[in-house]
Amino acid sequence: MIIRALLVCLFAVTSLSGCLYYGDIHGNSKRLTETDLSQKHVYKIPPLVKTSNWWDSLHDPQLNQLISVALADSPDLKSAEARVRRAQHIAEESASSLWPSLDLNGYAYREHFSYYGLIPPPFNGMTFNIGNVALNFKYEFDFWGKNREMLAAKVSEECATIGDLAEARLVISTAVASTYFQLLNEIEQTRIAKAYWRSSKELYKIVLDLGKNGIESDIPIKTAITSVQTAALTIDQYRQAAMISRHQLAVLLGQNPFSTSIETKKFSFHQYRIKLPPYLAANLLAHRPDIYAAKSRAMAAAHQVNVAKTLFLPDFNMAALFSYQSVGLGHLFNPVSQTNGAGLALDLPLFDAGARRANLGEKYAEYDDAVNSYNQTILAALREVADDVSTYRSLNSQLASQTSAIGAVKHNYKLFSSRYNHGIVDYVPVLEIRQSYLQQEAVLRNLQTRHLQAIVAMQKALGGVDLSIQG
Repeated sequence: MIIRALLVCLFAVTSLSGCLYYGDIHGNSKRLTETDLSQKHVYKIPPLVKTSNWWDSLHDPQLNQLISVALADSPDLKSAEARVRRAQHIAEESASSLWPSLDLNGYAYREHFSYYGLIPPPFNGMTFNIGNVALNFKYEFDFWGKNREMLAAKVSEECATIGDLAEARLVISTAVASTYFQLLNEIEQTRIAKAYWRSSKELYKIVLDLGKNGIESDIPIKTAITSVQTAALTIDQYRQAAMISRHQLAVLLGQNPFSTSIETKKFSFHQYRIKLPPYLAANLLAHRPDIYAAKSRAMAAAHQVNVAKTLFLPDFNMAALFSYQSVGLGHLFNPVSQTNGAGLALDLPLFDAGARRANLGEKYAEYDDAVNSYNQTILAALREVADDVSTYRSLNSQLASQTSAIGAVKHNYKLFSSRYNHGIVDYVPVLEIRQSYLQQEAVLRNLQTRHLQAIVAMQKALGGVDLSIQG
């Protein structure tokens, strides 16, 4: 009965201990089920809602909606968030080493001592209830800053995961925007291809009638048939491309592409102007989360080097014990059953066959790797910005040229249509100039889409900062 009572007391103390409560720590991810994947998702065009994100400057409510859903439901982003939480808890665990630790432990059991064993009389050959209740105190004197440097390293690693999370948000949002504009372009290209196909069929019918009347040979007829077939093939290619873009968008949204429907608006283009300084200073790239993460990892590696250095120095620890020990539970909490003690421990490194030196060399190698990774990240970012700026400026020039070219073709189309209406020319030149206009319009839509994607790419290259975009 005494043993049972002691066990109940120990269980109650450990169960009710507020210092070791963990009920608020739990996972946040939910595994996708068949029900989730089979549920239909329809994304319609929502009204414009003002927020404060880089994509707001594009003034597209549907794009805002898609990016918001992707940032809320993307498994990649949830994984990045989980890594941030893990790093936070690791830092908290490391911070605990700066404080003393206090543990309560105990045991109770019944034991029969051998008559001829090591237990001397009068205990030999007898059975006793043995109990122990102990309060243990431990503290490590951080004279050389080992624990503080370890904490600093873990905090830097936490900052790196926060940068990774911001990078994941930026990558996902820009991927959604680029895919969204690509989808709108493919839908528009499908419309243009259908118009070209209808024009090709009209031209084929005219050439075929001329051939039947002996006015045209088989060569123009074969050419017209090829044009119709090519136009039909182009329609199928753009339809397939649009379907693939829809699937890609659905996956970016964290949804099943087979059960996800995305309503799209008609393609509309606004040429955006970005105010860029004459020389893009490298410090503008400090807004890039991948550079922030790389810098934080280099800082963490530097702190780890300092931790390795402290291992060459003496280590001091303090420990204290307050306990009750008794053979026979009836005397367990008697003052004379106390076992108390306190002391200091010294760990002085003398000879370890080069283990500490090897560990320090390893940490320096990791630091060099982290620094070079940081340097490479900066150089890659500068190249990316330079490429995107050049692409943006080149596309502006191409857009101006193509707009002028399509204006000339449109003017000619109006002239030929007017001449046809007045009986000056037949319908064939009108159809041919119309096809030329549709071809130029397809080129223009591609350039416009690339312009929008270039804006998105520059947002990603500069870390999602405000680029003073003007539509």
